[in-house]
Amino acid sequence: MGAFAAVVAVLLHQSLPPIGVVTSMLFTYCAIWYVGRKYGSRKYKWAASIAWILVIFRASTFGAGQELLVQGDGVGSALLLVGTLVALSAVAARV
Repeated sequence: MGAFAAVVAVLLHQSLPPIGVVTSMLFTYCAIWYVGRKYGSRKYKWAASIAWILVIFRASTFGAGQELLVQGDGVGSALLLVGTLVALSAVAARV
């Protein structure tokens, strides 16, 4: 679920810059919170957030064809920084 939320966030964050990033953050928080709610344990929320962070960081590095999914502009930086904080705050939220 965390990896799926990261893929959605990567694909959505560049569309209509302020709205896309906010929607990505909301979806990230809800997805990680839902994992904890469904399985009733914080360790699953940790696993989902780590999967989210790994996918986001992989999307922000160059691929085999030198493509870059998360660029180094303001929107991409917001996704990396604020998104990581949102994912970790979803882990800290009560189950």
